[in-house]
Amino acid sequence: MLGACTFPAARTPTGTPSPSPSPSASPTATPTPIASATASPTPAAAVPDFAAGEIVATAIDGLRVRSLPGMESRVIAGLLPAAFELRVVMGPIPVDDLGWYLVTDADAREPQFEEGWVAAGSEPDPLLTSTGSVSEDSPYVASMDQIGDAEQGPIEIGAGDHAIRWIALDPQRTRCSFAASFTPAGGGDPIPAIRATIGTGVDRGTLQPQSFAALRLSGPVFARVESDCAWALVILRVPPTASPSPTS
Repeated sequence: MLGACTFPAARTPTGTPSPSPSPSASPTATPTPIASATASPTPAAAVPDFAAGEIVATAIDGLRVRSLPGMESRVIAGLLPAAFELRVVMGPIPVDDLGWYLVTDADAREPQFEEGWVAAGSEPDPLLTSTGSVSEDSPYVASMDQIGDAEQGPIEIGAGDHAIRWIALDPQRTRCSFAASFTPAGGGDPIPAIRATIGTGVDRGTLQPQSFAALRLSGPVFARVESDCAWALVILRVPPTASPSPTS
């Protein structure tokens, strides 16, 4: 019985000799990746995004209002104080490495002006900041901006007169094209509205109410822009104008 409980003697394993490395088979080292000396492109700084009709405020003292986007454009009103309120009309559009908005005066303080272009700066230190409010009497139906093609909708075109204001430029300052069309949300062919060739400068225009009315657009529509320009546009309601008084 005691013998039955005794384990058999453990065998000593015979070691298998390791093969000697061949002189000709030198180990190949795995190469360590080396960072390329070519720097990756730096992403463009984020321009603050505001909608047409939004009330914004200056974040610094001394901001200037110009006749067109760009640091070389004529100054309309200068040295706006900090926290000066402005109403956005359209934009942004990039000029001189800055995003520019067309704005109107929404502040009772001096200086006073009707409208002009203001640089918005970029995050995290923008020159314009949102106040979180929208003008109660805003006439703006929709606004768009892009470099290249874009589509937006449905946009509700109600009763009354409407117009389209637009601005475009070629970032390379050579030549580009700009075309806008509208398609009824219920289907149908696109209706051409604007077509322009932009030269080396900044071009802008207005599709007047009588021309807009000729498009016979009403109800929900989709707006489409086909362009290789940098551009911005706004669709707005135009209040009826009083009949001019007869002159002698």
